[in-house]
Amino acid sequence: MELKLKDLTPDNWREINALKVKTEQQKYVAENIAILARAFAYRLDNSKVHVVCAGDISIGLIMQRNWLNENKLICILDQFMIDGRYQGKGFGKKAMQLWLSMIKSEGKYDSIELCFIEGDIAAENMYKNLGFIRRPELDDGDELVMVYKL
Repeated sequence: MELKLKDLTPDNWREINALKVKTEQQKYVAENIAILARAFAYRLDNSKVHVVCAGDISIGLIMQRNWLNENKLICILDQFMIDGRYQGKGFGKKAMQLWLSMIKSEGKYDSIELCFIEGDIAAENMYKNLGFIRRPELDDGDELVMVYKL
């Protein structure tokens, strides 16, 4: 099934809000309504929410925003989730590869950074396999930080 990224719109936000991770993952990922609110709060930092679609079915989301640090423009991968019904099928990795390709093609970022909660082994392994490197320091909220150099 073809994977693609679509824009979040007034027509699909409720459908996206209804997506859920598996129960055991809920401690690692914000609820979708909180992600959408966060994207709105960071709108001046060029926040975007991409809907992950398998064919015509919405299966997840990716939220990004800009961060200027010491005159370097960094893309923050703020949130990423795949609905529990679609996990274990390779969609998460494919969605991240598609998103990384899009970010690289824009040619405006020095790196990509993300934070995750310790214990989310599946996410950490996926990010490592995609080329992210874990930094030794924690972010302001005591989360682990990974960086992808562009």
